[in-house]
Amino acid sequence: MSLYFQSILSSSSGNCLALWSETTRLLIDCGFSSMKKTREAITGVYGDPYNAHAVLVTHMHGDHISYYPLRALENCGIPVHVHSDCIEQLKTRHFREYGFANLVISPFEFKSFEVGDFQVTPFEVAHNPAFRTCGFIIRHGDKKIVVATDFNEWQSIFGHFIDADFIFVESNHDLELLRKYYNPNSIYHLPNPSAAEFLLNLSIHNKKQPDKIMFGHLSSQRNRCDIALRETCMTFDSAGRKMDFELVAAPLRFPGDVISI
Repeated sequence: MSLYFQSILSSSSGNCLALWSETTRLLIDCGFSSMKKTREAITGVYGDPYNAHAVLVTHMHGDHISYYPLRALENCGIPVHVHSDCIEQLKTRHFREYGFANLVISPFEFKSFEVGDFQVTPFEVAHNPAFRTCGFIIRHGDKKIVVATDFNEWQSIFGHFIDADFIFVESNHDLELLRKYYNPNSIYHLPNPSAAEFLLNLSIHNKKQPDKIMFGHLSSQRNRCDIALRETCMTFDSAGRKMDFELVAAPLRFPGDVISI
């Protein structure tokens, strides 16, 4: 059965990913700056915003979910799946004074649940301690997709990525650019060298390699796609190990190519 992925938006300014099969269409995060942009983005992927079945929200930072996308999702009747511990934070940070009487909020715990023909398994990642943050293992038939950004260490979640068919993972900042354009919040994100080390270790431990890995959530000021990709290539070369998968980076501000998984 056909399975497709597209990065619609992926940076420190906004995040939204799309994953779809022949029968089920998911969004992962919905971090747009207006209702219009939200509807346009969903329409651009699924033809009609009403065709999306659900949004999985990683955490409550405004570049992943906010007031205007919630308004658009409510109008389209698209359920919003958030961890149960984040519901009050969703309301206090993003509802403003608007009631959202018709917004469908579907709470989840750290256990598997179904959305259409996808099996979704959330797992916790280490980010800002004030914001519970989730990655997702998404299974469809014999395919395993893992999506995780906004974390600052990979060792505790390493096992979730083993033998995945497709991985979307953070490579947030270059250390030299961080020194030039310092941001204290970068401590909550994975730098390029750590992302490279993670992929090297994953390559060693996998029984099968993923077809493709995509870097995402690159900082617009403290990283570039070519820098992030080069860091990983150099790490593999230094270890004398072949990179047996295709490595790409998601565009920061516009949709990337559609990937067949």
